[in-house]
Amino acid sequence: MRLSFLLLAIIFSGLVKAQDSIAVFKVVKSKTNFIISPSNNVLWIGVDNKICIKTEGPGKIAKVEIAGATIVQKDSCYIIRATSGSGHEAIFSVYELLPNGKSQLALNKKYNLVSLPVPEVLVCDVKNDSTIDKFSLMAIGKLTAKLKGTNEKLKVVAFEMQSGNQTTIDTLKASNEKLTVEMKRLIDAMKPGSLIMFNNIICRNAKGDLLPPMNVRIFLDEKKIYQYGF
Repeated sequence: MRLSFLLLAIIFSGLVKAQDSIAVFKVVKSKTNFIISPSNNVLWIGVDNKICIKTEGPGKIAKVEIAGATIVQKDSCYIIRATSGSGHEAIFSVYELLPNGKSQLALNKKYNLVSLPVPEVLVCDVKNDSTIDKFSLMAIGKLTAKLKGTNEKLKVVAFEMQSGNQTTIDTLKASNEKLTVEMKRLIDAMKPGSLIMFNNIICRNAKGDLLPPMNVRIFLDEKKIYQYGF
């Protein structure tokens, strides 16, 4: 159906949190307002995006469709998931149920498909697959995390440290971002070139959500140890 008879006016609310903002769509020749929340125009790739629709007026929603992603209804909201297409767009379409039982297109809303920033964990400010001297590892003694390309820091809430050979593997656990005393003792007994694995690293983002576990590995190097008086 052609859209020439439709006039869409978008009104953004002044709420404090962006995720709570709404967009109100007024359709010409209809006595119903369609309220979309959140009002942003971004769909994150690889995660469940929740979009809710409410109506003000006598009209009802006949159906909802999206081109460029999948959609599943959950109560008055919809769970939208895109698996690819970063830099592309998806069109969210809402149809209104008419008194005669037919439906007409009420609105089209365009969303940009965007990849989520990738979390990165640093071991004592050292990146994955890098080397670190024994003294710095024990002195700094903590893991930090952030989202690449952003200023958002993540909080490390737990991790495991593993080291050993093909027959024996020592696994130690920490309930925060800091190396435990047992971990430092094990590191102190290691030889240069030893591989240390930090597994099941659990981080929490600014919203309080727990992110999927991550793994980092580093190699022990003692080349700087004598610079610190040893």
